[in-house]
Amino acid sequence: MKSFPNEVLDLVFQDVCVIDDDEFEFAHRFGSKPAFVTTRDAALLVCRNWNQIACMSFYHTIILSTSEQARCLARTLSSKPHLGVRVRKLLFNGGFGATASKIMKCTSNITHISLSLAVSSWDSTKGLCSSLRSIQPCSLSLNDFNNTYNNIQTRALVAAICSCVTVHWSRLVKLRFPYETDWEWKEKTENQHLLLRAMYDTPLLKFVHMPAPYNPHLLLPLLSKPTLHAIYSETPFGFMRGHHIKGTCDGLPVLQLPQALCGKIRFPLPGPWVLSGRPYGILQAESK
Repeated sequence: MKSFPNEVLDLVFQDVCVIDDDEFEFAHRFGSKPAFVTTRDAALLVCRNWNQIACMSFYHTIILSTSEQARCLARTLSSKPHLGVRVRKLLFNGGFGATASKIMKCTSNITHISLSLAVSSWDSTKGLCSSLRSIQPCSLSLNDFNNTYNNIQTRALVAAICSCVTVHWSRLVKLRFPYETDWEWKEKTENQHLLLRAMYDTPLLKFVHMPAPYNPHLLLPLLSKPTLHAIYSETPFGFMRGHHIKGTCDGLPVLQLPQALCGKIRFPLPGPWVLSGRPYGILQAESK
C-alpha cells in the first residue's frame, strides 16, 4: 500500500468515511448507538500516513452523542485547528456545557448543523447558545424524539435557535421541524410555538422536513412563503389512516388548501426504500 499515491488514498478515504445526508439527519434517533455500522475510523489507526490523509475526510461529518466524545473533539480541534476548518456537518445529541462553545469556535465552516432539544436540566446549553451565531449554516435539523423536555436548558436553546434562524443565519435554506403537525395539533410547550413562528419568519427558507405535515392551519403561513419550494414528510400520507398519495383523500383537512399550495407538500411513497433513494409523490385530490 505504500506505493499508492496520496491522491488515490484520499479518494478512497472520502468514500470510506462518508456519512450521507440521510444518515446524518436520522442519527439523532439512535442516541449513542447510531443506525449506521461503519469502519470509517479504522483507517486512522493503520499508520501515520493513513491517519494524516484520512483525517481530512473523517472530520467532514461529526456526530457527538456523549460528553466524552465532545471533550475529546474539543481537545483535538484546539491542538489541530486545521481539522476544525474541515468540519462541514456537526450533530449535537446534547448540550455539552462549555465544551460545545470550544467546538463551535473551531468549526466556523459548518454548513449543516443538527441539534437535539431532548436536553436534561443538568446538561447545560449555555456554551452552545452563545456560539451559534458564530456559524452560517445552510441546513438546520432539530430533533426532539419524545417531546418531554421543557426546562431552563431547552428554553434557552430554543430562544437562541429562533434568534439565529430569523436574524443571524442569512444562508439558511433548509430546516427540519421536529414535531408532527397533525389534524389534532395542540402545542404542548411554549418551545413548539416559538419554533413554529421562527420557521415562518426564516427569510430564505426553501425546504422544510417534517415528521407528518397534515394541519392546514399551521401549514398555510409556511406554504405561502414566496421562497418555499417544498415541504417533505418523513412518513407516507395517512400512513396510519389508510390513505394514499392520489385518490381517496378528498375532504381531508389538508386539502382545504389551494392546489397550488397543496402541491408543494411531498410525501414518500410506501415501499422498502433506503433513506437516500426514497421517491416522493405530490398530494392531490381526485377531480370532481
